[in-house]
Amino acid sequence: MPREANIMMNCQPPGADGESLSRPHFLRLLFRLLDEHDVRYCVLHTYEGLPDELPSDLDLAVHPRDVAKLRFVFRALADQGYQPVQCRHHGGGHRFDFVWFEPEGMRSAGIDVTYDYREHGMILWRGEELVRGRLQFNGFWVANPAIEFAYTLAKKALKGTLPQHQAERLKVLVNELGKPQAQRIASELFAERWKERVVDACAGSTLGGLLAQLKKELWLTKFKKAPLDPLRYLLGDIPRLIGRALRPVGLFLVILGPDGVGKSTLVGRLAESLEQAAFTRFRLFHWRPKVIAPHKETGIPSTDPHDEPPRGVLGSIVVLLGIFLDYWLGYVFVLRPFLVRAGLVIFDRYFQDLLVDPLRYRYGGPMWLAKLLSRFVPPPDLLFLVLDAEDEVILSRKREVPPEELRRQREGYQQFTRGVERATLIKTDQGIEPTVAAATRFIVEYLTQRFQRRHARWLAPAR
Repeated sequence: MPREANIMMNCQPPGADGESLSRPHFLRLLFRLLDEHDVRYCVLHTYEGLPDELPSDLDLAVHPRDVAKLRFVFRALADQGYQPVQCRHHGGGHRFDFVWFEPEGMRSAGIDVTYDYREHGMILWRGEELVRGRLQFNGFWVANPAIEFAYTLAKKALKGTLPQHQAERLKVLVNELGKPQAQRIASELFAERWKERVVDACAGSTLGGLLAQLKKELWLTKFKKAPLDPLRYLLGDIPRLIGRALRPVGLFLVILGPDGVGKSTLVGRLAESLEQAAFTRFRLFHWRPKVIAPHKETGIPSTDPHDEPPRGVLGSIVVLLGIFLDYWLGYVFVLRPFLVRAGLVIFDRYFQDLLVDPLRYRYGGPMWLAKLLSRFVPPPDLLFLVLDAEDEVILSRKREVPPEELRRQREGYQQFTRGVERATLIKTDQGIEPTVAAATRFIVEYLTQRFQRRHARWLAPAR
């Protein structure tokens, strides 16, 4: 029998401490563990609603000498049911993504750990500077108001965007610090001539209109003070960039199955949940990358996918070789760079689909050649999700092929699952929610194992 994913219904046991898994519980546990392991940290901004509300990622500054202790914190989180699935190294820090399952489905939280704040060729603050003078707030540590004001100003200037709640926070910080101290901080970042204008804009919640100019002024001011910093930044960034290129942090997923089995619905649900949980962007492909003949819609379902006769043997071989080349060109120039930038790539059908249903692609050449080429097509990340359902369920959704052809295709997909280690069969008879749950858990299991393989240093040994 083909290997099937275990369809787990929407139930999740509580954590080891008896509390149900949730974002507030995750945050309270995180802060408690950081204190228990003597990690000097602080939340840099947007902490007013914590731990009950987390409007975006959690930005933490950590003392450089305490970074190694994080592996004990992350192991304890994993033991409680909060699985680390993603680690992205950026200048002077790491971004970690954790996922867990609640009754309503998968949930996630991102932690951005900074121990040496670098950005846009500038080394702005060391971790020990960011945690200096930290204060207790609601059971956890937050940045000193002066540090928070400087950090938020610099980060928003570099990003070029300022959400309303952060604009309001800058206004509060100006009142708390007083204009003289706020102006001293602004002058250190943007030069003396900008200090009054920046602070007045913060006090009036109108800083957004200055961000484009402030980015340039910040870079010039820092360059004058430390002209060698861009070179240090570049040299320190080379190993990170090489590592990202060799081991992309994105995910390459393929979904196979006959028409009517629920592929399109599953793709939409997976893209929504996974992109939010662990990836920065998403791209969907239908059967092939389409670098060659991009406007040719081969492989996209039609009213009758077998309505055109197959090509001749020679024509089929030529087209097949062109398709094979398209896969490799697409992988090298489109998919691989996208995966390096933490992208999620999902293919609705892939090259192997031609082996199961050659008539859909008008292939009339030798099948041994197609099978041979399928061994050398760029493989996805251990993930072929093969969807299946009973004949009557599929035919109730779509009747594009006769029942006997549907049975032949189902057997072909099941046989493919038996022969490919990185494929799993998911039954869709029970509806979309159990299907999404099974697919999501299968993917999370893979991401968790990948994290353990690649980032063992961030997890203390399991007890």
